[in-house]
Amino acid sequence: MKGPKRGGAPILCLMLAALFASPTLAASDGAPVSLPVEIHMGHVIVEAYVNDQGPFHFIFDSGALNVLTPDAARRLGLKVSGEVEATGTGGVQAGGMARVKAVRIGPLTLANQTFYVLDLPPGTSDDAPVDGLLGWEWLNQYPTRFDYADATLTFFPDGAVSTPSKATPFAISFLGRRPQIDGKIDGLPGKFTLDTGSAGSVTLASPFVASHDLIAKYQAKTQVVSAMGIGGPVYALLARAEKLELGGVYVAGPVTFLSKQTNGTSAAKNAAGNIGFGVLHKFTVTFDYPHAQIYLEPNRLWGEPDLADRSGLRLVRAADGFKVLFVVENSPAARAGLKVGDVVLKVDDVPCASLSAEKLKAMLKGPVGTAIKLRLAGSGSDVTLTLADL
Repeated sequence: MKGPKRGGAPILCLMLAALFASPTLAASDGAPVSLPVEIHMGHVIVEAYVNDQGPFHFIFDSGALNVLTPDAARRLGLKVSGEVEATGTGGVQAGGMARVKAVRIGPLTLANQTFYVLDLPPGTSDDAPVDGLLGWEWLNQYPTRFDYADATLTFFPDGAVSTPSKATPFAISFLGRRPQIDGKIDGLPGKFTLDTGSAGSVTLASPFVASHDLIAKYQAKTQVVSAMGIGGPVYALLARAEKLELGGVYVAGPVTFLSKQTNGTSAAKNAAGNIGFGVLHKFTVTFDYPHAQIYLEPNRLWGEPDLADRSGLRLVRAADGFKVLFVVENSPAARAGLKVGDVVLKVDDVPCASLSAEKLKAMLKGPVGTAIKLRLAGSGSDVTLTLADL
């Protein structure tokens, strides 16, 4: 049987071919359990204890099965066996399996768990340790609220969700383990996957793009790497839709990627697209998998504009700076002479060792015309990157 994850991504939407056992559950007294989480680079990161060891840091992903990195499995002393195939946004990736006695988040415990042991994509753990993914096994047991504005995660162990007064309820269906709702992008209807593991805003699947001739509609010409996902990079054309409608709520002007993938979940024929952090963080989102419902309530971030990268760079943390993974053609980065493999040591005279990936990402989304100085490894002088719309 197949079960989905992350993705990616953005990062990660997984389809894992394997069988897993039903969990044994230990809970609190049934009262809601609220825990602080870290919101980092578009991911919700929660602390968990595995076999009474930890804490370990997991991306909490609405479509993920249990995943551990090989390093985390080694630190836990787990035996990794078998072979699985993970189909993510970027394609197919091989991995293994391991058994875990118990996983605990706050006072809540799931026992007798199977974990899939996989390498996570480059950049997943920039500035923040990430030991794996959690998602489906927890959400299938407990209704769960993601409060992005206040960086909290609330579980409802007794199954009784306290519904926010202004929340809009939706029926959800499942594509494997991934939750989907009906929506429209600029009036075009389809099934959209809600992916808390994706750092992007909207990624439209390549069959949906082709069937509606969206490259022509949006006059999309700029190819980017929209995510580093399970299975590899995700190539897409950059666009901006006018409006994403999800029932009675909407988001104006979301950054929209038109997938060019021929395999992986970004090439799925049974989904219009994927909705990630860039949209979801504007809402308090309550997933109620046991009752096949979801609630969306606009939060104080709802009116913020969705900013796009204006540099043309895809970077990942390296030992001595940030390494260039991809350069968009005819972009500010290309005009400044940057190349794949270059390592940025300083940004505006600030050493990269003291600059977070989150801060750098925000800088590269700055106002058009902003000049940013970059010091590259092996160079005795700076290059200037002038931000522009791609």
